[in-house]
Amino acid sequence: MSQRELSEHRRYLADERRVAAYRAALAEVVEPADVVLDLGAGSGLLGYLACEAGAKAVVAVDRGDIVGLGRRIAADNGYADRITHVQALSVELELDAPVDVVVCDQIGGLVHDAGVLSSFADARRRLLAPGGRLVPAGFRVFLAPVTFDVGRQAVEFWASRPGGTDVGAARALAANTEWKYHVATGDAVSLAPGDELASFPSDHDGPIAGTLRFEIGQAGRLDGFVGWFEAQMSPSVTLTNDPWSAERFDRSCNFYATDEAIDVVPGDRVRVAVDVRPRLGVVTWSTDVDHADGSRRRMRQSTLHGTLMTGATLDGHALGRPVPDSRRVDLLRAVVGLVDGTRTQADIVAALSDRVGDGFASRPHLEKFVRDVAALARG
Repeated sequence: MSQRELSEHRRYLADERRVAAYRAALAEVVEPADVVLDLGAGSGLLGYLACEAGAKAVVAVDRGDIVGLGRRIAADNGYADRITHVQALSVELELDAPVDVVVCDQIGGLVHDAGVLSSFADARRRLLAPGGRLVPAGFRVFLAPVTFDVGRQAVEFWASRPGGTDVGAARALAANTEWKYHVATGDAVSLAPGDELASFPSDHDGPIAGTLRFEIGQAGRLDGFVGWFEAQMSPSVTLTNDPWSAERFDRSCNFYATDEAIDVVPGDRVRVAVDVRPRLGVVTWSTDVDHADGSRRRMRQSTLHGTLMTGATLDGHALGRPVPDSRRVDLLRAVVGLVDGTRTQADIVAALSDRVGDGFASRPHLEKFVRDVAALARG
């Protein structure tokens, strides 16, 4: 267990507003005979809250090794007989019978970017009984135009020649990045009240789009837009990461920079159109600033232009491109040909040891290749 994982889950467990919201929502949604599926279960808290709410059984799914810790914590709290832990991606999960409730906390700053929508959409199609419930059930997302020093500095750093080095090639990447920040009161100055961009059910993984118009209420520098959400956890429970709300919980917000900082004054008008494609992980935002003096500034940005992917990586995502019959495929055939249900990984490594230096750069390279094939075989 790494320091990062422990720190992350400590933060989740210590967030009293988050815990209270999930506890209240599950108490309202879960019925005594229900089976609950916890996606991205981590240390297992949501499963324990579901048991507390009266669930008959819980299936806790997580791709990481933290499921082992989850089992121990479940046993320590008397839930070992009601919670089944499965180490897998939820999209690979198969169940003997559909569940009644699916709960998840993989919610990004503007919802889509941590995977909850695609996970819930898959669960609705394959794993949830007709009439089954999702927690959260739906979302509203909001934006506000802001002066945000930290966000602007993250972009302009790449034009500053640090150490005398020209790193300007990264400046466009920074301006087209979906930034994540824990925005506290005072960190960002809102130039106009925030407004709702869109609302949607939590299993909606299709396009999300909206257009907002703001009239600037105070002089300042438009650095971009801070985005946040309000989750409808259950009929009477909501949860928000609104940076200006005294009831916000500990979750980062998203920041979408304007391509350049723009000085604005009261009466100036700002229009932003946002298009989110959850399945692709792409966000596009277009900004128009109409100044009171009649001048206009237009900008269009997209996370497509904020990616570090090379051409080779992009080619790997092209489903219509033929898979080359390469030397690596020959090595894959050699390993797979030795997988018969009786040989161990050590047996396969030994059988292919003569390929070290002729196909595998080193013995550790061969061992890792065999481990990766074995992991695929185990599912």
